[in-house]
Amino acid sequence: MSTIFHEGQLAVQKIAGEEEIAKSRIPMVKNSLHPRSIGFIEHQVLAFPGSEDYNGHIWLSLLVGERGFIQVPSEQEIKLDLSKVTSNLDDIFFKNIATKPTVGLLFHEAARRARYRAWGTARKEGNQLSFDIKLGYPSCPKHIQREVIEIRKDSKIEVSTYEKGTILGELEKEWISHAHTFFIATQTKKGDIESSHRGGNPGFIEIQENGHLRVPDYLGNSMFSTLGNIYENPKAALLFVDYKKGETLQLSGTAELQFNQNSNEDFHTSGETGRFWTFETKQWIRTINHHVVHTEFLDFSPFNIPSAH
Repeated sequence: MSTIFHEGQLAVQKIAGEEEIAKSRIPMVKNSLHPRSIGFIEHQVLAFPGSEDYNGHIWLSLLVGERGFIQVPSEQEIKLDLSKVTSNLDDIFFKNIATKPTVGLLFHEAARRARYRAWGTARKEGNQLSFDIKLGYPSCPKHIQREVIEIRKDSKIEVSTYEKGTILGELEKEWISHAHTFFIATQTKKGDIESSHRGGNPGFIEIQENGHLRVPDYLGNSMFSTLGNIYENPKAALLFVDYKKGETLQLSGTAELQFNQNSNEDFHTSGETGRFWTFETKQWIRTINHHVVHTEFLDFSPFNIPSAH
């Protein structure tokens, strides 16, 4: 039987014992966009592209724009009007695609607990950024906290400031330790990039003594796109967004899988999967004055796992 899953995904599906469930998901994945996804994508004011820099490190970014800045002329192409982007246009993403056009896209609407993922390659022509789509599919809505995000009028960012480092400082650790949501980009062995989301109750990300992050892997759609990529390629990137402050925190580094973590605490903390993964930060960028939006938090996902303490 032919499959769209690569070796890393198949290996993790087997370890998790979810191979048959994964096979049932195959019809979800297309070598284009789903026709029903077009309206959803065009409605978004946020886009999360993952990209690779000239040194081979991957990064995950946030683009914010006026509603309508995303257009989908066909099931094979997505276009962004950069003149309608209101967030920082000096993001590392734009430098990266100049040398390596492979991009992983996530369209995430927290208010509706909906998200859609796509892969492709980017082409920039003036104020037009086009993505030729190779693959697209809807993603699991679990663990999305409901939050309304709206673009303010006349909110275009002209100048941003940056903090950069290789070791997480106390401010960055404080941000991460209280986060209920972050975004992740991973890369296949062949070089394709995927962008996705992770969520949980504040404190679900553990900061270990060595500075590594440890994240539980909750039950999802059983395809294991993210974990499957990490299985065969450790490169990863994380993105944290503070919508109220208008700041982003981008981490680039490596990830490692941890299976069969079955102590009483780990079993509970992981939602009874016994699966975790760790992330080691190699570089980070904190962007101040990245965007201006209006945001209203509504509620946490009912699928979030309560604390073991």
